[in-house]
Amino acid sequence: MRIALHKMPVIRIMMLTALISVVGTAVVAQYQDEDRSTIMSWLEEGDEHFGPDSDPSDVIEFYGRKQLGIEYVAGLLDVEPVETLVVTLQGSDCVLYVENSFALALTTLQGSRSWDRFTANLKLIRYREGEIDGYNSRIHYFSDWMKTNEEKGLFKVLHQEPDLPVINQAQFMTANRAAYPKLAESDSLFYLIATREAQLRTHTLYYVPAEKIPEYEKNWKTGDLLGFVSTIDGLDIAHTALIHRDGNRLGFYHASTVGEVMKDPKTIYEYTRDRRNVKGVVVARPLFTDN
Repeated sequence: MRIALHKMPVIRIMMLTALISVVGTAVVAQYQDEDRSTIMSWLEEGDEHFGPDSDPSDVIEFYGRKQLGIEYVAGLLDVEPVETLVVTLQGSDCVLYVENSFALALTTLQGSRSWDRFTANLKLIRYREGEIDGYNSRIHYFSDWMKTNEEKGLFKVLHQEPDLPVINQAQFMTANRAAYPKLAESDSLFYLIATREAQLRTHTLYYVPAEKIPEYEKNWKTGDLLGFVSTIDGLDIAHTALIHRDGNRLGFYHASTVGEVMKDPKTIYEYTRDRRNVKGVVVARPLFTDN
């Protein structure tokens, strides 16, 4: 029997709250006061509009839409010389966009409007053990992000079927060391990332190829997490987004490299079909939505 988790929010939210209490809520974050003020106003508005019984898809989309228009800026998590929890609305990339959306939605569904709870949720999602312990503690590959957060009980990766193709082996960072200044400067960090890549190559993650999207998309809903699978050797996921369903039309919100956070004019199928660096998608469902 399938159980709709949003109809039993107390159990799910208690589980997630317990997980965060283990991680801890004391977080040192790098942010601008205006960004904190904006985020707090969003959380207050979200707390007024939604509660633990709200449809999580509505909450995720609410926070996804709040970020529309934020300029696309790459590399924001790598600016600080020491690994720090970066919280910013001064720019966004595709991963920052989905992390902010889910951390904000989770905070609201926990019945909180607390900055500390939001930053604890963000840290829980962004770092492998939910703790900051240097550059290597951050999750750098998005297939790793999906699997690690699935192990934490936060997401479920859909369509893990052996007859589907397997996502590329992860080795892009070490193969392109010069493109990552911290790896270029540190042999020890390079070794740690190489070790993690080797671990990831023992994990299997299946994806839906572009031509099969029309067959599978009927199972997807607003608020699901979308990863566009890369054609580049050694790179797993080329881009990330939030799914938006409008009747039978499956679109998405994302931080577009052409300018800003936006609702893309193309459907998921059209975008995947038309991009030479994309060959399919992997979809994950937040576990505070329907199972």
